[in-house]
This record gives sequence, structure tokens and C-alpha cells, in this order.
Amino acid sequence: MTYFPTTDAEEKELLLASNVKRFSDLINIIPKKFRISNDLGIGKPLSEIEIEYEFQNLCKNNISNNICFLGSGVYDHFIPKAVDFISSRSEYYTAYTPYQSEVSQGTLQYLYEYQTMICDLTGMDISNASLYDAASAVAEACMLAFSATNKSTILYSSTINTNYIKVMKTCLSGQNVNFIKIPEKKGITDTNFIKTNQSDDIAAVIIQSPNSFGIIENWAVIKNCLQNYNSLLIALGDPSTLSVLKCPGDSGADIYIGDGQTLGNPMNYGGPLLGIMAIKDKYKRMMPGRIVGKTVDKNGKEGFVLTLQTREQHIRREKATSNICTNQGLLALRATIYLALMGKHGLPYINKLCYQKSHYAAYNINKLSGYSLKYGAQFLKEFVIETKYNVEHLTKYCSDKGFLIQNINNTKINCFKISVTEKRTKTEIDNLIQCLKYYR
Repeated sequence: MTYFPTTDAEEKELLLASNVKRFSDLINIIPKKFRISNDLGIGKPLSEIEIEYEFQNLCKNNISNNICFLGSGVYDHFIPKAVDFISSRSEYYTAYTPYQSEVSQGTLQYLYEYQTMICDLTGMDISNASLYDAASAVAEACMLAFSATNKSTILYSSTINTNYIKVMKTCLSGQNVNFIKIPEKKGITDTNFIKTNQSDDIAAVIIQSPNSFGIIENWAVIKNCLQNYNSLLIALGDPSTLSVLKCPGDSGADIYIGDGQTLGNPMNYGGPLLGIMAIKDKYKRMMPGRIVGKTVDKNGKEGFVLTLQTREQHIRREKATSNICTNQGLLALRATIYLALMGKHGLPYINKLCYQKSHYAAYNINKLSGYSLKYGAQFLKEFVIETKYNVEHLTKYCSDKGFLIQNINNTKINCFKISVTEKRTKTEIDNLIQCLKYYR
């Protein structure tokens, strides 16, 4: 919170204008029925340094041994310290909009490298310089689909993260959009529903993989269902998993969207996040946000600029395809550094660790009395467990024991979800299993 100091002269001027001599007199003017009790439970007034000491002492009381098995779009992955160090360098770390390319080469270069890496990872042709988060990227992808197809119906899978669906519907609430929800069957999208509910008005179908239950979906199968109607496939997913899964570009996706929190960004208590969007070349004129390109100056020297900038966002505003004119620069920088550090061997290795540890956890929990794996084993790091116990009480019990698991009773009766990343040790997983075993 910003501190705005006032001088003694300014304070006297304020009191004079209020016709009182002291600040306490100003307080006494307030009728008693509107006053807050004098006892707020926060103790006596403290100086600035005393307040710092007080908060330092309070921090000592924080529970530091809670182990995170939460997921649903925000994951506890390991972040190399080099990401923090490099991203703080002045030639990169800036919030200034890089319209003046002659003074923004560092920012423009890393954004260009970010776009290149995202295209390599997704198999798509063009990436923008990032969006706010995956949820708003879903809405942006829908608007792009409307512009590309001149259709107004969106089919979306019920296995999509529910938060993404809420944001999508909120962002598009002012437009004439027809949303159709595709049911799930055994944890994945029911493709038969898509086949039997197609029409010439479907702009796009949105499929998440791995989906909100952690199960891997098949984008290519969905695309085959849409061949005869020229509808777009919007592939939504965790970008960190694309190093081991068939990429959306090779699966027939027209638009890819995801959240780059898993690429070197901390959980941040749920935000800010990093929205990713990549598309096929033919939709480049409809891409929201910034795009950075590489060029040469009159002396033949390489340089970077914002490209396709005869854009509606800057000129014909009433014809704009999107109101997004910015990007998550710092988080995109961190993702670029992380991907460069991990490389083509590091990212698959991390996914291998997640796969092994999550399947070890699922296998052993499934053996416990009162617990069963809800769906099959087609998951990478996240899975759903069905239990005979009260899930609300169970998750509270686990939290008290130092383990954070997710109650998903809002979508599945008596089910909870567990996410296991490479950071979780065998000891931590075994302790969670024992915690579940002895719950009564």
C-alpha cells in the first residue's frame, strides 16, 4: 500500500478547513452510532519499525509444514533460482510498453524468444506475447473463432476447469453467444454428443487436455468430428505437459490456449497468471494482443519490433477484434528463462517424475479401504479419488495434519483431487497415504 505523507502545515490546513483544532476533535464530530468501537483488537499504536517487528513475530507463527497436493490450474512446481536472478536484470525487467523499439530491444527480444518457444512447444504457427491468464484466454479464443467463422455457437466440454467456464461466460455475456455444454463420460468428453449435435452455426469446440479431472483427452478425435462443418478446435491445456503429449498443432487444433504458471512462475496465491495463445497462420490478422517480430534496420543490423501494428486496437477501435492491448511481460520473461533452462530434455524429464510419483500415489491410495481411483490411469500428475467418507471433513482433517488436497464435491459426489508434482518426495506421498488410511 502506498504511503502518502502530509506535512505539519498541510495537517493544520486540513484541520482549519474542518473547523477543529486536533485530529481527535475531528473524530468526535462523528455521531456515536456511526463510530467503530475503540477496542479493535489490534493493540496500541506502534511506530513504523515496531510494526515491522510485529509482523516478523507474526510470521513465526505461520504453519510452514503444509504440503501442497493442490492443482486445478495452479501447480507447485520447482523453479530454478536462476529464473529469479535473470528476470530481475534491468535490460529485461520493465513494465513499460515497448512501442518505442529503439529503447526496448531487451524486452522485445525476450518476447520474440518467448513466442518462438511457445510455437515450438505447441506445434502452432504464431504465438502472441501472452495474455492475462488461461481463463481470459478462453474468452479471447472464442472471440477469434467468432471473427473467423461468422458463427455464434460455442461447444465446450464439461471437463473444462469450472473457473475458466465462468470467466468465459462473463466476458462474452454482452454478445449474442449460444453456449452448449458437452457432457463427460467416464471422465472425458463424450464425442458422440459432438457428432449428434453439430450444426452450421458452431464456431468452435473447446476441449481441455489434461482436463479438470487430470485425464488426457484426444484432440485429434475431436477435430475429426468437425471436418464437415468448418468449425474451429480450441485446444486448452497445461503447456508444461506438451513435451510428452501429442502437441495441439499436430492434433488439428486451430487455436491453442493455456496457462504458463507451470513454466517457472510461483503459485502467487492463485495469481497473477500467464495466459498463452498460439494459432494457425491464417488467423494471424485476428490474433489479440501484441506480436513481436524480427527485422533488420537500414544498416542490415538485426532488431525487434511490434509487428502487425496497423491493428484495430490502435486505429479503428469500433472494429477491434479484442480489447486486449497488453501482456504479462514479467511472467512471460520468467517462462522464457525457465524453458531455456529446462530445454528439450529437462521438460520431458520433469513430466516423467510427475507421472511416476502421481501414479505411485494413486496406486497406493486405490488399495486403501474406502478409497478408489475414480477414472483410469490416463493422467500425468493429477487424479480423482472417490471415497465413502465425508469429503469436507476429510479435506479438513488432512489440512490439520499438514496435507492440502482438493474437495471437488461441487462436481463429483464424495470425490477429492490430488496433484503430485516433481517437488513431492516419496516420504511426503507416503505420509499422505498414511493420513488417508487412518482417517475415521
